[in-house]
Amino acid sequence: MSRRSNPHADKPLHKTKGASREHRVIYVAVEGERTEVDYLTYLKKDLLDSKRITLHVLAKRNGMKPLEAVDYVLAQAEDPRRDELWAMFDRDQHEGIPQAFDKASAKNVKIAYSSPSFDLWLLLHFTGFNSGRQSGSSTIVHEQLRRQRGFETFDIRGDKSVRGERVEALRDKHEIAARNAKKLANDCPTTTCSDQAGHDDDHCPPLRRDPCTDVWQLLVSLKIIDA
Repeated sequence: MSRRSNPHADKPLHKTKGASREHRVIYVAVEGERTEVDYLTYLKKDLLDSKRITLHVLAKRNGMKPLEAVDYVLAQAEDPRRDELWAMFDRDQHEGIPQAFDKASAKNVKIAYSSPSFDLWLLLHFTGFNSGRQSGSSTIVHEQLRRQRGFETFDIRGDKSVRGERVEALRDKHEIAARNAKKLANDCPTTTCSDQAGHDDDHCPPLRRDPCTDVWQLLVSLKIIDA
């Protein structure tokens, strides 16, 4: 959506102090078509009923590229009820990730970025990750994830769903995953990144954040975990 046709795109997504509402509305456009959708659906059904938050998950069949996810969620910017717009995408082997970050920043879209993939966020519910740079490959992440209860067949014959036994294995481990995700910033080549300060957006380009995942920040917005 162009800037001219979208009068709300450049306006802050947070409401003014005088416009308080009981409910918050959050849109998330996800790059993937299965794993991320299943995970966010689980959060909606099991964890948001008492939070007074409405979560809209936006996805496309066969998935989207990172910049497409940013553009797709921006199409919701004209909804006067929305409080936050998010794009969730992975490093994988995608091109255009810096451009997706730049556009999201310019349009007030928050990003839940994972490198090499969202599957790292799932793994961090069970254990830390210290296997070094992955360069967009999830091979090691998947090998370690299949050692965890419920995920023994993950990514075998294309099964990357997050349902049933896998949901039960993740339950009540969000804080563990967030702590493990924050620790990854300590290994970032940019010395100003740390588990306390996070990644330095001014000096740490997204392609250097390897491995990393910022999905925990979305869970903070959803009031599932504390910052």
